[in-house]
Amino acid sequence: MGAMDHQCGFFDESTYGTSGTPTRFFEYDSESISEVEGRTEGDPLRVGSGFIRSDRSTPYFAGASGDLEMAVLTKGFGFFLKHMMGAVATTGPAETTVYTHTGTEGNLLGKSLTMQLNRPFHPTGTNQPFLYKGGKITDWELSNSVDENLMLKLGLDFQQVDTVTALATASYPATMDNFTWAGGVVEIGGSSYDITEFALKVDNGLKTDRRQIRGNTDKKEPTSSRRKAEFAIKADFDSMTQRNRAHATTRAATLAQIVATWTGPTLLGSTIYPTFQVTIPAARFDEWKGATEGTEAIEQELKGEVRFDGSASPVTVVYKSADTTP
Repeated sequence: MGAMDHQCGFFDESTYGTSGTPTRFFEYDSESISEVEGRTEGDPLRVGSGFIRSDRSTPYFAGASGDLEMAVLTKGFGFFLKHMMGAVATTGPAETTVYTHTGTEGNLLGKSLTMQLNRPFHPTGTNQPFLYKGGKITDWELSNSVDENLMLKLGLDFQQVDTVTALATASYPATMDNFTWAGGVVEIGGSSYDITEFALKVDNGLKTDRRQIRGNTDKKEPTSSRRKAEFAIKADFDSMTQRNRAHATTRAATLAQIVATWTGPTLLGSTIYPTFQVTIPAARFDEWKGATEGTEAIEQELKGEVRFDGSASPVTVVYKSADTTP
């Protein structure tokens, strides 16, 4: 092992805060998990210094949170669907080797994960594992732009951390590919639409600081409230179609279905390629910008929010891969 032996593994918890040995490992670009140290402190009045006394504070661990950013690959990413969305269903196989994992809105209660990071010491490269347990995905963002990979950023919240559990042995799926802009297609209102940037950000509305007087300072499992999702698209200013959605004065005219699909480069079966598809049945267009900025061709920026149409999941993610289970 050496100074570049970074590692990220996950374990699917059956009980919130009860960790296990990570069994699923992912390549990642960066992480920003930071720990919060709590202090219960008194400020009594008595003769002495004007500073608060050192023996009037009680420390406790308040949790950890931050982001994990990674490229979406053609294997393994079904693992995150139930933690991102709440529900996942698997069908297949098609053509012997192709399985479809479909993530939809569902109850996030009872779904938690453990994440173990290896943060090697510098400059020795000695392993130092951090095992974060009681993990929830608080928010997530998919993004893609020209010349780039499809990226997933997970906002994570954890109950506890352990730095003494041995580092799990990492193993990765074989023959994986990136989903990239080269295989991306976006449809708006049923028609293919050429774009330069796409982003979808979902906030799961979790209450992450459920602390109660109960014999310990660990927070209880976060619970959900109102969820929120926003999208952003950049494209050439090629017509008034998209601007008119944002400027419409009837509710129906502001809404359109968005389907964004990324196809991998290597066949899974005889005719089926791996795909990662996001469907938003009721995307409400709220903002449009198409300003002239110098001599460059005008680019339009579209922003809006995801709404529930009364029947379909507000966001659906369909992931086709060779993975037999999510």
